[in-house]
Amino acid sequence: MQTKQKFTAREVLDAFYKAEREYMQAKPDERDYASIAATLAPNVRMEQTSALPYAGVYVGPDGMQDWTRRMADYFEVVDVQNPEIFECPGSDRIVVLSNVHFKVRKTGKEMDFPFCQAITVDLDHGVIVELRPFHWDVAKVNTALGYA
Repeated sequence: MQTKQKFTAREVLDAFYKAEREYMQAKPDERDYASIAATLAPNVRMEQTSALPYAGVYVGPDGMQDWTRRMADYFEVVDVQNPEIFECPGSDRIVVLSNVHFKVRKTGKEMDFPFCQAITVDLDHGVIVELRPFHWDVAKVNTALGYA
């Protein structure tokens, strides 16, 4: 007998995006990472392309928090806009096609690019297991950041 899953991939993603928006909207000294961490599996994994200055594999909620801090050092604004979310019923994977708007902290330069994320979730525990982002123009991001 097959048991019904407790969550859908979309519900898990929506909870993550809600926590992320609330975190980013808070004043820096009032940010509480706990709401984001609650949406992540203890072994969550995110890999950023080796071509970016914040490249690396980030593991666990602490690793994700480290990545968030690094991004905040580079960017004043990171805004995922107009997401189109593709999900197959019963699947633990979801794909998000969107645009991302960046504003570089150091220079104020603003950029907009197509952006894609492949996300794997734990449907029983309602948490994200893996995030895999795909950036459209890594060279232009690096130029704007002054990274060769």
